[in-house]
Amino acid sequence: MNYEIFDINSIVLGLLATCLFAECIVLIVRVNSLKNKLQAETEAVRSEERMKYEKKRNELEMHMKERELELKAEYEDTLALARASKREQSEKLAETEEELKNAQNATAKAEEEYARYSQMRESLKRQADAYALKLADISKLDVEQIRREAKAEIERKCNDDLSKYRAEIIAKAKTQADDEARKMLSLAMQRMAPQMPQGISTYVVKIPSEAMKGKLIGKDGRNIRSFESATGTTLIIDETPDSVMLSSFNPSRRAVARLALENLISDGRINPSTIEAAVLDAEEKFSQNVFDAGQLAVESLGLARVHPDIISLLGNLDFHLSLNQNTLQHSIETARLCALIALELGADAAVAKRVGLFHDIGKVMPSTDLSHAMAGAQALARCGESDIVVNAVESHHGEAPAKSIYASILQMADSLSSTRPGARMEAADGYIRRIKTLETIAKEFDGVSNAYVIQAGRELRVIVSPEIVSDIQALDIAAKIRRKIEESTDSSIPIKIMLIRESRFTEIAKPTSIQNDKIRNP
Repeated sequence: MNYEIFDINSIVLGLLATCLFAECIVLIVRVNSLKNKLQAETEAVRSEERMKYEKKRNELEMHMKERELELKAEYEDTLALARASKREQSEKLAETEEELKNAQNATAKAEEEYARYSQMRESLKRQADAYALKLADISKLDVEQIRREAKAEIERKCNDDLSKYRAEIIAKAKTQADDEARKMLSLAMQRMAPQMPQGISTYVVKIPSEAMKGKLIGKDGRNIRSFESATGTTLIIDETPDSVMLSSFNPSRRAVARLALENLISDGRINPSTIEAAVLDAEEKFSQNVFDAGQLAVESLGLARVHPDIISLLGNLDFHLSLNQNTLQHSIETARLCALIALELGADAAVAKRVGLFHDIGKVMPSTDLSHAMAGAQALARCGESDIVVNAVESHHGEAPAKSIYASILQMADSLSSTRPGARMEAADGYIRRIKTLETIAKEFDGVSNAYVIQAGRELRVIVSPEIVSDIQALDIAAKIRRKIEESTDSSIPIKIMLIRESRFTEIAKPTSIQNDKIRNP
């Protein structure tokens, strides 16, 4: 019996030992599997990190190469500027030496002339004494008596001449006194008048570093000349740190030039071709900005169903000044005033807003023989506006009879907005009209492709088509423009007329591989 129990226990223990052994084998297999899996994941992570490292290193190498090329280009530009400056200094030094040599020669010549003059003066004195003695012998008079009579005659002649000269001096002094009085009065009036804000004619653009000024100028100033010719503005680069200035009395040109300049500065590549591309891109962006400005004005007043062409015209008003007053802001202000007056009179405020907002869109219409009121009314009629709105716009300056109360409301609101203190300044509008007149005169001649007034109205830059105008014809056109300006305008300052005739020739060289293929397979 004891043997049977011992056998059962032995069997149980054997089974337990077997299970334990099997569990150990399973654990060993799992450990090996986990180890292999861990090794595989470790290898995958290592490969991925290695790839990231290689990619990052390649990117850094490319960045370093690009930076090296940029630094090399900046170094070459700086070196070119330094060489140009050195060459200019050498030329000035040579000119100075030549002037010094000429001055020394002139001094020596002057000394010789003075010695000769002294000899001639002594000789003349001796001849005069001899002549006086001869006259005394002929006239039987004393030399002293002759001298007294001659002195009396000369004194009488001098008194006559002095009386005439005194009259001329008095008249001249009176004229100068009148001029000085007018000058003093004009200065006093200017001090009392409001100052023109700088933003009306200039715009400051920030630059990342002073090296950018050299890029903007370019070799021998070709970049700045290309930029000014393409935009019709003046780029002012002076000692002001980290900034340059754009100057133009045309807000549209100034806005396009600002966008183009900012694109060029952010890109870093500045040459005549990139300048032309940047200006074209800026003009497209400016058109979109104009539409956005018009849309914003319409939305701010809560108007609905406005034609896209009218929205574009409204956006252009934001870049138009009327006697120093922003025309779009003036139109919005007029629209709000029209709405307030209409509410007081029991009229439709929405119609009054449309009348006030659209009344000056004719100011940005293409050049026509009509006034801005009539031109704006025709544009509104073409775009489907109601007869009430069209009549109010065309009659707000009394050029057509008013047919509704909205015309009278518009006239009152327009006067309130334009005549309030500080709203407008007559001098700015007259100056802008003068600039537009100069550009219009230049564009009247055949062959003129464009014309810009720069340097605060002191320079008229005219661009002609080289295919139509020759060099001799260009010279004749410049003379005709000068004569037309002298006959048509009354300018108190000289105007420099610069006519540009530029020819460009482009050739495309085919790759060598294509030429070799043509040779092999004729």
